[in-house]
Amino acid sequence: MQFDVHPNPVPAARRAYPYVVVLQSSLADAGRQRIVAPLVPRSALKTSTGRLVPAVRVQGEDYAVLVPSLAAVAARDLAAPVESAVYARSELLAALDLLFFGV
Repeated sequence: MQFDVHPNPVPAARRAYPYVVVLQSSLADAGRQRIVAPLVPRSALKTSTGRLVPAVRVQGEDYAVLVPSLAAVAARDLAAPVESAVYARSELLAALDLLFFGV
């Protein structure tokens, strides 16, 4: 579950942010919500990605993970994952460290 990429469950936001990635630990899945970060096509960014906004590939396209825009979504609203971003685990955890701990 952690690092799974799902279609954005918010229809009004799906055009700008087609996917979300689950950042919440699989060990903390007892609740009804999941902490996710939206993905935006890298071509739509005016700035480059960096440590706080890591890059991932989903279905052959480049996306930026907007870690500063974390949100909670209902687990039941997440459709089946389309891909896993587990390969970017180190970069995603580094972004969370920077966001929450400044390191």
